Amino acid sequence: MTEVCTELSKFIWEGVMPLTAYTSVILAAIIGVSYAVGNALSNPKLTLWSKTEAVQMVISIASVVVLLGFMNLFCTIQVGELATIFSKPLPGAGNDMDLYAAADTYLVNAQTYAYKALSAIRYHLEAYSVLSSFNEFQCDFPIGRFALGCLFGNSGQGFPPFGGYGALMGALNVFFNTALMTLFTVMNFSMILSATLGGLVFIFIPFGIFMRSMPFMRTFGSLLISLAISFMVVYPLMLSVLYLMSDTLLDAKNGFTPLSSVYNENNFPQYEGNALGQSMMGEDYTKAQYFYGGNEENPVGAIVFAAYAFVSAVFLPSVAMLATLATIGYTTRLLGEEIDLSRIMQLV
Repeated sequence: MTEVCTELSKFIWEGVMPLTAYTSVILAAIIGVSYAVGNALSNPKLTLWSKTEAVQMVISIASVVVLLGFMNLFCTIQVGELATIFSKPLPGAGNDMDLYAAADTYLVNAQTYAYKALSAIRYHLEAYSVLSSFNEFQCDFPIGRFALGCLFGNSGQGFPPFGGYGALMGALNVFFNTALMTLFTVMNFSMILSATLGGLVFIFIPFGIFMRSMPFMRTFGSLLISLAISFMVVYPLMLSVLYLMSDTLLDAKNGFTPLSSVYNENNFPQYEGNALGQSMMGEDYTKAQYFYGGNEENPVGAIVFAAYAFVSAVFLPSVAMLATLATIGYTTRLLGEEIDLSRIMQLV
């Protein structure tokens, strides 16, 4: 059992379950008193309400037991065993992490992937910004290497010799913003999972059990219990399935970068000399000052990298979140249905 499961189990059994037990006892006492009062006053509505809420309380406690069973299963089963459900083991399987740890690992790795995509685009933007800022003054009436227009003053025009990179910078800026939002979004998904595994949703269980038996509050109480069930079961399960595909989705086997280079901005050269001197040496020479030491120029690859990061770190976790929210709706509807106890008693 990983540290996550150990801490979560300790929080539940030492904090949440005693509160749940106290809530159940209080609720049972209220139902019992209501049943006794209903019999004493010969009030069939109050008696029927007591019987109905007793059944609903049993359903609530049963839901909690089912949730604890799923938690124990997720903390016991290994992610490699999950891959055996598929006909062929997927990349990333074959380790001994439990499902909760695998879900957390996927989001952490997705953050690394998104950060490296951001770094690759930022490196190109930095280099192209310097290149496009070069300015060269060209005299009028050149004759060979001599410029007659500059013999009696500066008669000529200035132009950026590498200004064409401005258009490429526009595209890189768009994907830079995309990669930045990708990083923030996957960090948000990771924080939601961390709060969930920290036991936040379990706080809703005692209140959910109590509110389900209060007049006009059954749906709200069911919602609280559904939140715990969906975020503790559906969300980590789908993320653990994504972890099985991390070698493909996140290029984990190649260090989380589909490019041949790892762009390290510490290697970015400091500018020395004058821009005119470097620009006169030619484009290849000038670009070599900024793309060296394994940092090859690959703007298209950097853009594709950002697109991959968006799919693996935003789109797929968003699908997991949408599935979780949909499960909350269906579970709330299931637990919030009223039970016609009088018809059930007739069948008995």
